[in-house]
Amino acid sequence: MKTQMPRNAKNKGTYKRAEFETYALWKSLPSFLRGQPKAVLEKFGLEDEIVLSLLEIKTQTQFAERFEIKDLATLTDWNKRIQDEGLLKYIHSWARKLTPNVVSALYRAATKDGKATEVRTWFELVEGM
Repeated sequence: MKTQMPRNAKNKGTYKRAEFETYALWKSLPSFLRGQPKAVLEKFGLEDEIVLSLLEIKTQTQFAERFEIKDLATLTDWNKRIQDEGLLKYIHSWARKLTPNVVSALYRAATKDGKATEVRTWFELVEGM
């Protein structure tokens, strides 16, 4: 059964807009982190309470239960939309906060091994070359 959008909905194309945005954010999170203890997630540098809360959810069915999505076909529709539009916008929302960790790891790799790719990446990123 296909989910029908209410006639008076303002955001054409997405049923339950806020829930869709939350679902897309959840889908953008690394699946191997879903269900991990908070201490493990914090070791990855994840501290945002919304992200931590979403990572408690392991499956689409659990997501539907938590956000009271009664028709699982809604998630199927959302998955199609995400496949068409991509997740980059949602990945940026949580991953940008981890950039300092990545830059630090890049620095350690460049100074430890001195491989050309790490050094070049450092110069491009930090020195604008």
